Amino acid sequence: MKKTLVKMLTVLIFLFPPLLHAEGTLEIDMDEFLTAKKALVKETLQLTEKESAVFWPLYDAYVKAQIKIFNRHTALIREHKKKSENLSDKEAEVLINKYLELQADDLKLKQAHVKKFSKKLPYRRVYQFFDLEDRIDIGYLAAIAEDLPIVEEISK
Repeated sequence: MKKTLVKMLTVLIFLFPPLLHAEGTLEIDMDEFLTAKKALVKETLQLTEKESAVFWPLYDAYVKAQIKIFNRHTALIREHKKKSENLSDKEAEVLINKYLELQADDLKLKQAHVKKFSKKLPYRRVYQFFDLEDRIDIGYLAAIAEDLPIVEEISK
């Protein structure tokens, strides 16, 4: 199973570059991504029938809420790409505040869903799922970080 997880994560991560950087813009086919992600979760967790009956409705609700965070993150990345060359101090302050708010909202979302999942599933399963979610997030961030411009000091 570990080899399968590594292979599927690799496939998922390699889906990102062509989806993210189409013509220099941040574009993702969400249906394709969510289908691949769900297959990865299914393959990795290998839930029993009883667990599946409980897990998948919770998963679908979590993903629906997570898409809102994802869309905000995508907008923030677009803003970063657009302003990175001539970023003023004020614009940088706005971006960092948006970033911190986004991170806080993502943490609140995960905390709320951990509670929901753990009411119906063993903590081992809940941890297994959120660990996988974290790995997918890391893969996503690594894929987009390669193409994000680094903010440089403006010459005075």
